[in-house]
Amino acid sequence: MDGAYYREKAERCRLLFAIAMVPEIKEQLRLWTHEFDDLADAADKRQERQQRLRGWRKRLRRACSTAA
Repeated sequence: MDGAYYREKAERCRLLFAIAMVPEIKEQLRLWTHEFDDLADAADKRQERQQRLRGWRKRLRRACSTAA
């Protein structure tokens, strides 16, 4: 899953939190909001690392092919 997916879930929890009346439900929605935000951040960081790694692999392949 990507960060956008988790951000949509967090936003949905925020919207539900705003209209929820039961304190226990509000608390659960608050917790889920934070969890989804954390998952979104982690997914974004993972994607950034993968993109950097792909860039390094391309550079390495080019360097190896020109050296041969």
